[in-house]
Amino acid sequence: KISFSSSAKAMRFFLAGLFLALLSHIQAAPNWQLPNWHGCIDAKATGLPYCDTKLSVEKRLDDLMSRLSLEEKIQQITPDGSIGGTCTTFTTGKPDIGLPPWLWLVETNTGVDSACPAENHCVTNFVGPQGMAASFNRTSWHLKGYVLGTEQRALSNIGASRFHQDHKNPVCLTAFGPNINIVRDPRFGRNSELASEDPFLSGTYAAQMVSGMQQRDEKGYKKTAAYLKHYTAYSTEANRGHDTYNISQYDFFDTYLAQYKLAFTAQPTGVMCSYNAENGHPSCANEFILNQQLRSWKPDAHVTIDCGAVNNLKGPPVNAPDDAHAAAMALMNGTDLEMGDTLFTSLSQAIDMGLATKQRLEEAVRRSFKVHFELGRFDPANATTWAKYGLADVNHSMHQQISYEAALQSLVLLKNEKALPIKEGTSIAVVGPHSISRSQLFSDYAAGSHCFDGTDACVPTLAEGIAAANQGGSVSAAMGVEINSNKTDGIAAALDLVRKSDFVVLALGDDKTIETEGHDRVDTALPGLQESFAKQVLGLEKPTVLVLVSGGPMAIDGILAYQGKKEGSAGFAIIQAFFPSHKGAQALGQTLFGNENRWGKLPITMYPHHYISEQAMTNYDMSFPPGRTYKYYQGKPLFPFGFGLSLTSFDFNCSKAGEENPTLEYTFQCKLHNTGNLDGEEVVQAYHSAVDIGKVDHPLPKRALRDFKRVAVRAGQKATVTFTLSSKQLELVNKVGSQTLYPGVHAIILSRGHAEDEQKFTIKIEGEDRIVI
Repeated sequence: KISFSSSAKAMRFFLAGLFLALLSHIQAAPNWQLPNWHGCIDAKATGLPYCDTKLSVEKRLDDLMSRLSLEEKIQQITPDGSIGGTCTTFTTGKPDIGLPPWLWLVETNTGVDSACPAENHCVTNFVGPQGMAASFNRTSWHLKGYVLGTEQRALSNIGASRFHQDHKNPVCLTAFGPNINIVRDPRFGRNSELASEDPFLSGTYAAQMVSGMQQRDEKGYKKTAAYLKHYTAYSTEANRGHDTYNISQYDFFDTYLAQYKLAFTAQPTGVMCSYNAENGHPSCANEFILNQQLRSWKPDAHVTIDCGAVNNLKGPPVNAPDDAHAAAMALMNGTDLEMGDTLFTSLSQAIDMGLATKQRLEEAVRRSFKVHFELGRFDPANATTWAKYGLADVNHSMHQQISYEAALQSLVLLKNEKALPIKEGTSIAVVGPHSISRSQLFSDYAAGSHCFDGTDACVPTLAEGIAAANQGGSVSAAMGVEINSNKTDGIAAALDLVRKSDFVVLALGDDKTIETEGHDRVDTALPGLQESFAKQVLGLEKPTVLVLVSGGPMAIDGILAYQGKKEGSAGFAIIQAFFPSHKGAQALGQTLFGNENRWGKLPITMYPHHYISEQAMTNYDMSFPPGRTYKYYQGKPLFPFGFGLSLTSFDFNCSKAGEENPTLEYTFQCKLHNTGNLDGEEVVQAYHSAVDIGKVDHPLPKRALRDFKRVAVRAGQKATVTFTLSSKQLELVNKVGSQTLYPGVHAIILSRGHAEDEQKFTIKIEGEDRIVI
């Protein structure tokens, strides 16, 4: 029982604490009006025509541009280091007309990269992009974009900051992601940021994600402005910024431009151009890719550089003699906004020297402001539907569920020899360097603030996720070995846990010390002592599931060979988990026990270890032997693109439904029968292959993905998947990059990723070559 006096004392302490909390909040509040750096709020601005919503956007732009001098226009497309980091890219405002500054670079590849604004409201992080692509699920990709767009708006509305809650780096509404360079080489340091090796899959993923991020309200305001990264052919970290690669017109249009063109069907705001050069022309000063290609898909596409790329122009391969030449080179070839340096401050000099024009400068500045008008920045803050978003919308329970659903569909079952599902109540040892990982479960460019206290303690480990699902059982965990060291002091204890357990989960892979921005992998094998440790674990003859946590694919030839030599061995399974993020442990736990059965398919090829000795990192010719990706690789992969198993079994039969109609459309129906005891999901993939089209003067893909559908089928039930494909899906890229429909015999291959039940249908095209584009 609490007496009145003690209750009053408690109330005084409570009120004092509340006052201090409120005082702390007031002290931490941003010194600008909300949403972050919203325009047309200042009394100096509200009466000006650029803030008049009755006028057209073009007339408002005319007025805003007329109020800026030449130098002030240059300031709008040049980072202002006096406000904050030049890579984060603050551009200055103009107080005289009530124009606030802007922060351009908010990373949004896997989550909105923001400091955590409150307990239980750190941003929603998704599984790494390869895990997302593994779902082959358009709806999941769109919902990811919806979540990221919603949370970025909410963070802007409440005054959140990017790196710390110090209100020096306000979260604004320009969103940089997704990153859709292809997974060209397994050694590339930034593979964990990428979706797939296939342009069609990557482009479809991006289009869906962008459409969710840029959702428009009933008045047409975008939720956020999405930028694709890194345009284009960025796939090597060594000598970054001064590297150039020989790329044929064929490879440009078949591989390096295709995913971006497809993504622009969703009309993203623009792109961030890449550090590298193609055929001697740096991406950020490349008339061909920026003006001739990109702006044929969207004339007003906004182009920002990657941080420091203008300064890089003063070195190889173009060696601009000074800042003015470098700035002019970027601006006049299509770049609109500098990031990371301030060479654009020399544009006035470049104009005087005749290297750049005022007209092109005006275009770049106008294009930059137009992005803000589309977001509603210069309209009343409550004019958009998105003004309703607040703290409760950051890491909302629905967003957590969407992330969890994505994690369930990201796991790829590569092998299952009588190991899965695990029976609940089992004694399990979870060993390996990723058994107790937390922050190491995130891909590069995931949102950095995982937990409100600044640690990663709120991120469940794989062992904790398995323990939560193992009702009535026991789970013990030990690393055994580290990711990449020669330390052996933990091996004995880990092997002892294995001996005492009935089942083993072996969690191996790499992390950002091995592959990350600025650092390519030199080897695709498991680093450190992981392979030898794995063989010791497998030698104890316990049922084992190997879980691979990585960005780029791992070459596990040695483990496969070792396990293959054992006769009558215990059960064995392999799961590719990519970087599974915050919800990955829960998803893995539920899946291992068969409570969930929603596996994905490989969005990449898993090459044998000898592949890296056969293929130079700097070779960008996709078909040069032994070839790159499933489209051109001539060897035998460890596991192929599109492959993935399930805990249930399916019968798969397809048929061609009638003959083609006058528009050359072809309909195929595939019947899936779930013949197992568990509900399951399957991905049906449609590929094109040119069977006999005569001799051509360019490479021919072995096959190319044209469509896919994911379908859920209950145990014992059947489902029908229908594909309607047109002659467009039979086109090939020719030597000069044009889409061409060749006469001859073509095939549509329908597959669930298993070679043994793929079904092939031939189509004969009569006539002459038809160049479509």
